[in-house]
Amino acid sequence: MANARIPSLLSPARAATREKLIEAALELATEGGYDAVGIRPVAARAGVSVPTVYQHVSSKDQLLVEALMTLGVRSTEGVRQRPPADASPADRLVRVFQRIMKAAAAKPLLYAALYRAYAASGSLVGAEGVVGFGPEQAGWIGETLRAGDHEGYTDEELDAAARILSMQFLGAMVGVAAGRPVPDALAVLDEATHRLLPPR
Repeated sequence: MANARIPSLLSPARAATREKLIEAALELATEGGYDAVGIRPVAARAGVSVPTVYQHVSSKDQLLVEALMTLGVRSTEGVRQRPPADASPADRLVRVFQRIMKAAAAKPLLYAALYRAYAASGSLVGAEGVVGFGPEQAGWIGETLRAGDHEGYTDEELDAAARILSMQFLGAMVGVAAGRPVPDALAVLDEATHRLLPPR
């Protein structure tokens, strides 16, 4: 399955098609959940042929995992463009957790579909030099922790916190996708973040 992953370096035309497929999958999953996503419906929504879809992915699960990874990249870009203004690394990260959980609560069918596909497929990501766990490696966690004053934390300490909190976040998102209340997940993430990164 890992070898079937969509290449990261694509021609402009293939990259545009990939984006259409991911957007189609996101739209269909938002509207109807996991069962609404299929190769034929995605092809129809994206305006491409079924063989074209298969040139990019081997299954709907792979496409949904790619969509989840894309959302992770967008989260990182969002942190860079709109970094939280909170003073401490822990407070900044909790603010971003709130943003993402709010988005998940607004689109429950989408996130249930994304994490169902991830659980079924396993992680398709093996990026080197990226700290974190989960399908998108939670690169935005490290970005958030470094988006302001580090409060005396070393890079090694921030990397360690990012690894631990990315795993906590993955568990929280799986729980929310399975129906756990968002406030409960946020409370756990808040406590874990502040325990790992107390004021110095």
